[in-house]
Amino acid sequence: MILAFDVVPDLEATMDIQIPALAWQPAGLGRWERTYYPQGEPVVVQVERDHQRLLFSYQASPDDARLIGDALTAAFPADKQIDNLDLDGHPVLTSLRARYSGVIVMTTPAFEALVLTVLSQNRSGDTVRQVFPKLAAACHGITAERIAAIPVAELADLIRSAGPYKAARLSEAAATIATLGDAAFEQIVRQPAPQALTYLEALPGVAHKTAACVLVFSGATTGTLPVDTHLFRVVDRLGLATHDGRNSKSVAAKLISTLLEYGPDVAPAHFIFLLVGRTTCTAGTPNCADCFLAEECGYAIARIEEASR
Repeated sequence: MILAFDVVPDLEATMDIQIPALAWQPAGLGRWERTYYPQGEPVVVQVERDHQRLLFSYQASPDDARLIGDALTAAFPADKQIDNLDLDGHPVLTSLRARYSGVIVMTTPAFEALVLTVLSQNRSGDTVRQVFPKLAAACHGITAERIAAIPVAELADLIRSAGPYKAARLSEAAATIATLGDAAFEQIVRQPAPQALTYLEALPGVAHKTAACVLVFSGATTGTLPVDTHLFRVVDRLGLATHDGRNSKSVAAKLISTLLEYGPDVAPAHFIFLLVGRTTCTAGTPNCADCFLAEECGYAIARIEEASR
């Protein structure tokens, strides 16, 4: 299977930190892979870049191949690269779009997004990439009904590296969603952000950041975005949304509001701030001198001038 894009896909950055990407594991030589369970049986899928295309390889029956093709087309939308987004509300955003133009804004089914985000709470992406395949294999594909059917003790053991204490809350959330069905849950996350957030934040173990991740990566929302430590730090240093350093609910809400004033596409593009935060704009000693945003960043300009004195 082949998917073509307007801009050469940046597969490495695409797979770095987005929630849907955490279901994929590096397979060497620029390839990534994950296992799908289209009808309960495993099918391993690999992806690699070839010029302006993504090449997917897998062996499956015609019915499974159709289902997997639909899933991959949804996961890697050809019209949702950073280059396609309206990020002209601030010069820094324009520079970010140019830098990450080939990054694909991934999507994933709503319940899978919830599971991946819960697993990622206070854990690294590498840990999630180790845990998620085991969990998916145990229930032959991630659905609310299947997760709810796993005994809590067994679920805790399956997700131990990601935090066994999450099992009870994840099981309860899955049971609640299972009463609706995954299809109905998909409709909920596509409601306007305030209504969808109200439902999600009522689930056990789900606060705003987790709920916002689900809405951005599954509900295509432009009404909110998740605030993590990287974004909190980077947008302040760049002067896009300043704050007093306290990541409280009220400060996060103001930060979200300020960022979305630059345009609704900041919501799906929010993770590019994380990419900057994980490379040059690190917490301890940011590498301002080598940052592509140095000339537009007041924080970087001040640090570089101070170092030259």
